[in-house]
Amino acid sequence: MKGLYRVLVLATVLSSNYAFASDQPSASNFNLSGNVSLGSEYRWRGQTQSKNDAAFQGNFLLNHSSGFYLAAFTSNVDFGDDAHLELDPSFGYATPILLGKFQPTIDLGMLRYHYVGKSDLNYNEYYLKMIINNALSDNDSFSPSISYTPQYGGKATRQNFGEDVKNWYFNLLYSTPIAHTHFGAIASLGYSKASQAIYGGDAEDHFIDWKIGANYSYPPMNLSAELAAIGTDLNTDGFTDTSKKGLKTAAVFTLSKSF
Repeated sequence: MKGLYRVLVLATVLSSNYAFASDQPSASNFNLSGNVSLGSEYRWRGQTQSKNDAAFQGNFLLNHSSGFYLAAFTSNVDFGDDAHLELDPSFGYATPILLGKFQPTIDLGMLRYHYVGKSDLNYNEYYLKMIINNALSDNDSFSPSISYTPQYGGKATRQNFGEDVKNWYFNLLYSTPIAHTHFGAIASLGYSKASQAIYGGDAEDHFIDWKIGANYSYPPMNLSAELAAIGTDLNTDGFTDTSKKGLKTAAVFTLSKSF
């Protein structure tokens, strides 16, 4: 789950690990956490990254009590070329701030999209997020974010258009538990804006993606399951049936184990 939901979870973990005792050894100021998951499909910003096939993924986070962190995401991918593995390192800084009656976490960092075997697709993205817990109800989370890259799609996109393509991504993410149960709900709305018309069959410079779903957690085993509808408004004129399926709204099921 490359992108916002992953970083939201990581930043939430960060904000809960600031209070280490000062007289403990310096090694205790570090915390390692993460999760592994199996999904019916890998979708990123509404678009399939696995040709609608299953994906095995992992998220790993090493954070320091100062707020600095290193993270990594990995997943199998299928673009119909030599790229079969995505391995995305990232680093950043997260810190709580006082904002009226809220104490949100600000998360600023850089993510490297890295595709093993297809280096001309690699590029960097810079992000700024705000995570507000207990925004509307107890234990919920609201996270607006902005991401920017000066070289979307890496060298491959530059070769196609004769220049680097810049891209902005704006997202609103909300998650909340359902009453006093282990069930919850999640919703996300994203907007991409590029400097060139690169999206869809009848190419445009922008598109919208969305996600709405329900999840269930089983704390004794650190397991969670999610079923979500994920899609985009991308134009699919001239696309094959398989390509159309990878852009239209689809149900995606994911089973995860945290550690």
